Amino acid sequence: MNRNNYILTKIEKELINLKSMRKAVFIFSALCLVFGTSKAETPRFVNLELLGVYNLVGVSFDSRFNESSKFGYKIGMGYGYEDSNNWQGWSIEMGGDNARFRTAPVGYLRNLLLNQVVSVPMNIYYLFGKNNSYFELGAGLSPYFADFKLNHFDGFNYYGFLQTSYRYEREKLVFSIGLDIPFKTPGSDFEQTIGLYPKLSIGYRL
Repeated sequence: MNRNNYILTKIEKELINLKSMRKAVFIFSALCLVFGTSKAETPRFVNLELLGVYNLVGVSFDSRFNESSKFGYKIGMGYGYEDSNNWQGWSIEMGGDNARFRTAPVGYLRNLLLNQVVSVPMNIYYLFGKNNSYFELGAGLSPYFADFKLNHFDGFNYYGFLQTSYRYEREKLVFSIGLDIPFKTPGSDFEQTIGLYPKLSIGYRL
């Protein structure tokens, strides 16, 4: 396959991925609009997101489906970058010539060196517990646009993820800490089957 045919094949693949991503985003957004319409008492938060599927840092909107529901949804945007020549690392590398900084799941899980990435994580969750303390279990999808090193084709793609965390809510504040678990999703081009990424979230109730 010559270079022109290779580029055309990659473009066709990216267009297919983009169409699939748009369809998934539309379906998720429609579900949020249908089930998220509720009274003003519904718990809603704006969160600062660190690590996990938000890469390095991000923001999110977090809401229950109604004032008494333990089901909720979250949608946001995150940014990450990498400065590394190590294909195998996935976090802060502590020694050696390749000691650098990696913040995004995408590079490691695709076995590619990454410059930067912008992602739009969205998920649905359920809260186990009562009062102010909860165990949060969720699942979602993270569309992203990535800029890879070494002339790899840049563009849109997506992956699925699971989420587990401890969540603590007060009258005006919410805090959660846990793990995001990206996994190999059809069309994601992941070389690794699964990843484990710590996450931290601090939010303010609207």
